[in-house]
Amino acid sequence: MISGFDTTKSQLYHAAPVHLSIVRACRITAFALTGAVAAASGLALVGWAVARPALATPFGGSAAMHPLTAIGFLLIAFALFPLLPGVPGRVETGAARGLAVAAAIVAGTKLVVARADGPHAWLILLAIALAVALLDTEIRGWRPAQALLVIGALPLSIVVLVGFLFGVTELYGWGAYTPMARVPAVSLLALEIAVLAGRVEFGVTRIFVVRGAGGVTARRLLPAVVVLPLAIGYLRLLGQRRGLYGPEFGVVLFTLAMMALFSILVWLTARNVHRVDLAHAEADLRLHALIRNVPLGVVVLDLDGRVQLCNNAFIEMFHYSEHELLGQKVDDLIAPEGDAGETASLTRRGFAGESVRRSTVRRRRDGTLIDVELYVVPLALNGRPVGTYGVYRALADRRAPQARARDAGIA
Repeated sequence: MISGFDTTKSQLYHAAPVHLSIVRACRITAFALTGAVAAASGLALVGWAVARPALATPFGGSAAMHPLTAIGFLLIAFALFPLLPGVPGRVETGAARGLAVAAAIVAGTKLVVARADGPHAWLILLAIALAVALLDTEIRGWRPAQALLVIGALPLSIVVLVGFLFGVTELYGWGAYTPMARVPAVSLLALEIAVLAGRVEFGVTRIFVVRGAGGVTARRLLPAVVVLPLAIGYLRLLGQRRGLYGPEFGVVLFTLAMMALFSILVWLTARNVHRVDLAHAEADLRLHALIRNVPLGVVVLDLDGRVQLCNNAFIEMFHYSEHELLGQKVDDLIAPEGDAGETASLTRRGFAGESVRRSTVRRRRDGTLIDVELYVVPLALNGRPVGTYGVYRALADRRAPQARARDAGIA
């Protein structure tokens, strides 16, 4: 929860309800993957330069990494390194974008002029280069870099790697084009994960690091949805190829294994989500108990100025029942007559994100006036305004006795 609507991105980052330890782990993972890709690409270029193909083919029979592919990987890696710490300076950002654009030009040119090489590798490389160039760009709450990877590059890379895993050439070699090599395929996936992990606390990936039920569910279920079917499917195919069982029995084994593992996974996830819900319920009870019993009058308003919550001190101060207050516009109930819009103005300032402290006058249910010190505190959730707190402290009545008698109706 963040008070004030004029918070900067840096303030939102530090105040956001995320697991900072997971964010740091994702940053470290992004650095490690980027470094591994840079090392493999550099080694491949050295292999081509000294005529040692074994350096460009570390897995023996796999095809060698193309020199232009290695150059593209290096450009993206060196563009990503200065951006990963989180908030780079203008110089670092400009240089990184320049390298990413250069990688995009290499990939785009190769995509256009290639004749024998498969276009899928260059399509993925182009998407990654553009994603790095647009890494911190945000348009109306969504990030183009994530869209390029999640919708385009990442699914295509997974298809290619599934082809390698199951030995289906059609998935990593398109028609008459040269099939993609294993090292570039793995490197492409590593760069995609590095880009997403480098800004995991923003956009669509934020759900993986948030505190709460949604974060627990995402961290447990989504990786399992990807990994478990691949692992079980591979083991089933391996046993079938070795003649341990036929296709029908293999399908049965796959189905039963998936049912058992996902049942266990869902049960474990549900148990953790239930623990999170209990912790939130306990925190809510403590907060409500504090608000209810604090000696200051507290009222919580939504964006329409209607009462969502009020405590006992507020009820005693203004002589309304809770039933009469909930769902009503508080300004209509306690604003003194003829205040020239001062009450409504303070409420609007709170909605606009301004914290206000003011000594003023408010009206009780019977029409009498009371001197109060008012605190208007903006209420926001993840940077979005959701209402205001109004905190009232009764002041000693400093008006003349004649005015007090007139307000009380005994003059």
